[in-house]
Amino acid sequence: MNNDPYAVALKNALTEINNICPDVRRSFIFAKDRVIATGDPETDEETTEKTISTFQNVAEKADAIGSLKAFYVNGKKGKVILSGVNDMYLALAASENADTTYLHSVTRVIIPTVLKLLETIAPTPTPLQSEPSKQLVVDTLSGFFVGDSVQIDTELLEEWAKLLNQKSISEVEIEAFGGEAMQCRVKEINDSKLKGKGMIRIPERVCKTLEVKKGELVKVKPAST
Repeated sequence: MNNDPYAVALKNALTEINNICPDVRRSFIFAKDRVIATGDPETDEETTEKTISTFQNVAEKADAIGSLKAFYVNGKKGKVILSGVNDMYLALAASENADTTYLHSVTRVIIPTVLKLLETIAPTPTPLQSEPSKQLVVDTLSGFFVGDSVQIDTELLEEWAKLLNQKSISEVEIEAFGGEAMQCRVKEINDSKLKGKGMIRIPERVCKTLEVKKGELVKVKPAST
């Protein structure tokens, strides 16, 4: 997590929510571009990424009928609440006995108030700026002439090149959530149907090395030069 004052303020807001609502078990805040601003130390990265991916899939489908500002699941083992504030989203996991109405009222006061205050202090907060890394969904490449190169959206490669003040990005580092990692040459996605979907196309033999399967998430960033 980031130690920037912006992230610290948001983390303190989460702590305050946990103090007011002891039934909250997990909490984190993420931006529209999937960057995690802050969260409690008990929530691992794989959990946050799966939560964000699920929420964004639902949000994309909801765009057809308007937009999705909140998402609520009431399960047998607990409750999950995701609510949007501007370009930020708050995710909470609470016990099955948590007072949902109370949770909503608290989160709608504390987080918006903190964000509004921070906007007057730091209009362009560091934690939410584009970072040279991304979580992408795996799609597999097969065939005799596939080679070892992976494929990523051109826009993302151009964004990284601009951010790093480089002419282009020729190699990336891929890290699976299981811990396996490797460096690969990269090209732009050649399948128009997969462009703009937040995917990375990986040759099957590279997937075996990374121990990842189609549909799973991996962390990708420009390779060090």
